Amino acid sequence: MPTCFETCSDISLDDMGAVLASSAVIGSTFQFFKGIYNSPKGQRLIGSTQAVRRNGLRSGGIFAVWFDLSCVLECSIDHVRQKEDPRNGIFSTAAAAGFLHMRKGLGPRFTLVSLRWRCWGPCMLFAHT
Repeated sequence: MPTCFETCSDISLDDMGAVLASSAVIGSTFQFFKGIYNSPKGQRLIGSTQAVRRNGLRSGGIFAVWFDLSCVLECSIDHVRQKEDPRNGIFSTAAAAGFLHMRKGLGPRFTLVSLRWRCWGPCMLFAHT
């Protein structure tokens, strides 16, 4: 019978590549349409390809990092609490959002209210499950 650590490591390693590839495709598609929308008439194709080259992988990579960090934190919380329940996913999603928010630093717009909504906002999706 596999232990929790073996299961979590297999899941996270398998999912990391799939999430990176799918988020790169989704991020590039989003940037393509955003480039079409923001480009002047007659230059929409050029503007959209420039937007994809400039921002496509970056926007997809941010989602992949968030997902991977959330997965690793969920497995860590499972191991520490010795219990598997939906709260682990909620706490790990909030912690991942908090860590990604902290890398922007404590600028003048930083407040505890903004940190609370940035950390717990994504978790509201899991609140009713």
